[in-house]
Amino acid sequence: MSKSTREYHEEDSDSTQLVRWFRSAAPYIHLFKNKLFVISVSKKNFSPDNLIRFIQDLSFLRAIGVQIILVFDPKDLFDEQLKKRNHVLVWKGETPIIDDIATECLQVAIGMMRINLESLFSTKLPNTAMNFSDIKIISGNFVTAKPLGIHKGINFLKTGELRKIDIVAINRALELDAIVLIPPLGFSATGEPFFLNNEQLAKDAACIMKAHKLIFITDVLEKSSESFSEIQELTTETYKDRKLFIKEKFPRLSKLFELANSACEDTIDRAHILPYEKDGEILLELFTRRGIGIMVSQSQIKNIRPAAPDDISSILSLIEPFRKDGTLTNRDQNDIERNLADYIVLDHDGQICGCACLNHYLEENLGEISCLIVRSDYQQKGEGTRMLKHLSEKAKNTGIATIFALTTTAEHWFLENGFVKDKESILPAEKIQTIERNRNSLILTKNIE
Repeated sequence: MSKSTREYHEEDSDSTQLVRWFRSAAPYIHLFKNKLFVISVSKKNFSPDNLIRFIQDLSFLRAIGVQIILVFDPKDLFDEQLKKRNHVLVWKGETPIIDDIATECLQVAIGMMRINLESLFSTKLPNTAMNFSDIKIISGNFVTAKPLGIHKGINFLKTGELRKIDIVAINRALELDAIVLIPPLGFSATGEPFFLNNEQLAKDAACIMKAHKLIFITDVLEKSSESFSEIQELTTETYKDRKLFIKEKFPRLSKLFELANSACEDTIDRAHILPYEKDGEILLELFTRRGIGIMVSQSQIKNIRPAAPDDISSILSLIEPFRKDGTLTNRDQNDIERNLADYIVLDHDGQICGCACLNHYLEENLGEISCLIVRSDYQQKGEGTRMLKHLSEKAKNTGIATIFALTTTAEHWFLENGFVKDKESILPAEKIQTIERNRNSLILTKNIE
């Protein structure tokens, strides 16, 4: 039976989306190769199907060269064991008291979870990253722990805290291309088991191992990304300003934010907090610019910086559509190379998403803002205004008294940013000589305070 026109269109659409995804993901695939990710899984109601898909995604990460330490918390299995023993866990604040019965339940739950994970990583699944994979799983006594002890008269028994991580042994396992499994369990020098907070252990392991990323997959994140969109990307600096807000509006998230922020203040470049509510959430977070979770980073991920020679082709590709439709005057590669020191770029994870130029006319001490472009998927997010402010500050530091811009389409945007309409006589003589009269550009100026 021949395919219908609709089926051909659907296949074509799927192919186009696949090609677009691979092209957008390519910079991240290159960036993540040989990088270490520490991933903490702390979730109840982890369905078998979701777990299988999660293992497939981790296998894909490993296949493209990502090193992985997986710190897991067998919440469901632990609860099942407690129910079988008719035992209720006692908590003091956010810390459990692990007594002898809870110790037995945790030992069984950790063993079952480890076997389950090893089994899933060994399963060959057609048409997935696991079909041809030969991923090894290594677990062991990598963690040395000590008792939490007695606080305010309360003995926390087998509840412990990290004392040391065996960096050498873990690195050996990673060099074998294995995924390292670490349960929330450590042993004392005398061989006693102590149980650790999974997320704290992941944070400590990431910092000690100097990981590139720390990723929390948790069930405490709100269901819709819309509910946390205002805190979706924070730096360690902006987190300080939003800390009280987060604690009041997202109380269940505050502990994870503290861990993520602390990790980034230490050695981690970026920490992510992800919901496990849809298929492929870790891939969507890592390989798309928008992501679906929350990210805390050491510094602003959308960085405005001086343009470099490697940016020239990206600047040209930004300019081309506007040159073709007549919005911008013609600029070729030679022009950009000659004036490269005057350009800035908006760099998002190595991708150039915007550019702008500040030309200094020395004789009149005037600065021209030109070639201010923001890629379409970054517009309406304040990035153009941010670049304009950056150039205004640069002009001020250079001693420029007034900046001007010529535009055919962005009059109102410049007016909203403090510019006023002006006459041609304000322009430098050199600029007047090169104006393309047929463009009928508006002239706008702004005094630098």
